[in-house]
Amino acid sequence: MRFFYPIIILAAILVIALAFKFLKPLPDTGTDTSFFPKPQYVKILSAGHHATASGLFWIKGLIDLGDSYLTGKEYDYLGHVGELATSLDSLFYTPYYFVGGVVPIQSKDTSDYSVMRRATRVYPDDWRLALYFAIRLANGPYHQNEEAAQVMRRYANSSDTAMPQYVKTIYRTFELGAMQKEIALSTLLEDCTNPAFSSFKSSMKNRAKRILGYSEESSPDTVKIIEHWINGVLENKIHPVQAYQNLLPLIKKEPEPSDTTEAKNSEVTSAETKI
Repeated sequence: MRFFYPIIILAAILVIALAFKFLKPLPDTGTDTSFFPKPQYVKILSAGHHATASGLFWIKGLIDLGDSYLTGKEYDYLGHVGELATSLDSLFYTPYYFVGGVVPIQSKDTSDYSVMRRATRVYPDDWRLALYFAIRLANGPYHQNEEAAQVMRRYANSSDTAMPQYVKTIYRTFELGAMQKEIALSTLLEDCTNPAFSSFKSSMKNRAKRILGYSEESSPDTVKIIEHWINGVLENKIHPVQAYQNLLPLIKKEPEPSDTTEAKNSEVTSAETKI
């Protein structure tokens, strides 16, 4: 019996090694995940050695990622490999940290979401993993600011002395992003006078610009007007209601889809008329 378990381990490693050897190359077009083995099947084949199998698949994923950097081809499978690795071993920290830090925050592929949701469940006190995920949610294809706020809200009263102050209150940024612009503007002006958000005062002007739909490249005159009213509220020289009334007309209205379609049709009609 004492030789039974080593034989099982060797057999499991052999099966996984053969799977890697005969693994088909990644498709050149699109993101096809059909060739990924299911975690439940790998658990059976690994004969209980889930952590070993998890590490092997993760190493294979890193090798493929490195090859993509050398060949210049985009690697779209990191989230899928991370999902497989952490499904086999949920305590495997490296995939969480790597997926959270490497996947582009605006990537349309959201396969990393399930990996990072697992990360926040398994390591609830790790604010770095949570911050990675929250930023990804807010800037991803669906702009899930409300979920991002929920992820970070738990750290508002954290006693972790290594945590930067802005991390404790960053949930407010995501809350504002989830609101309608008019409500977000009113809330921001109230925050300007709230001592709980005093650490945010240096960023209030930039937040106001984002809410109103402006950037640093926008008209300097408009930017100065926004900064004037925000500074006035921060310095208690202007009442938030007065600032709100003056900033409200500056909100950029996003064109309705129907308006965009009509504009395009008008351009086509105009072009045909010229022809």
